[in-house]
Amino acid sequence: MLKGLEGKTVLVTGAAGGIGSEACRRLVAEGANVVATDISDEASKALADTLAGKAVGVGADISTAAGVAAAIEAGVAAFGGIDLAFANAGVECYAAPIAEFSEAEYDRVFNVNVRGAFLTAQAMVNHLTAAGKPGHILFTASIAGLQGSPTTSIYNASKHAVIGIMKCLALEVGSVGIRVNVLCPGVVDTRMMRALEESIGAANGVSAADMKAAMEANATLGRYATAEEIAAMAAWILSEEGAYCHGETFTIGGGLMA
Repeated sequence: MLKGLEGKTVLVTGAAGGIGSEACRRLVAEGANVVATDISDEASKALADTLAGKAVGVGADISTAAGVAAAIEAGVAAFGGIDLAFANAGVECYAAPIAEFSEAEYDRVFNVNVRGAFLTAQAMVNHLTAAGKPGHILFTASIAGLQGSPTTSIYNASKHAVIGIMKCLALEVGSVGIRVNVLCPGVVDTRMMRALEESIGAANGVSAADMKAAMEANATLGRYATAEEIAAMAAWILSEEGAYCHGETFTIGGGLMA
């Protein structure tokens, strides 16, 4: 068992997705309670129903302050409060040169990836400070937030912004016992990667299967990560095993950054 998770309550956003759902399962296995939050009320509640009474499912739009507040209120009602947050919700962009992106696509991606991360962090800081207790906020960004790539500028920019939010927040709240970190996965075997394989492949004139093979080859381990592998690292960072980790950017990319 990872130290410091048993009995804690964790807010997980994007909970019905590949990484989010596996994170919820791993956190419950480590003894935590989970507030599984997703835009889909049905999916979040279905996930919570599989977690042996250790989770509550909340359908909420975390790109709005009201949506984040509803998630926190559900955690307070079910478990008496929230101790930790995994601000994991995110969406991909379609692939296109920067000159061809629409304002609507920019707004759609930034509303979830950046505004959602910001509002989740803001609400958690207010919740923890009002309760006078320490805590931890872990963001999901991406290796895309550490580098550039053609045809995905909106997504990359949104993930650079998430890392920037973490770095600023870490300087603000470490002194009151709130740790803040960011996890940057590389290529992960989830629905999002299926969409990116198809979209980036089309933008480059190759099939989705050929695009997947190229992405796998870029990782020196030669494969995608599993969602379970990302969830395991997220659980470790959120736990007290990494009690001195604060303001850190953790990559998990199978050699993409080698």
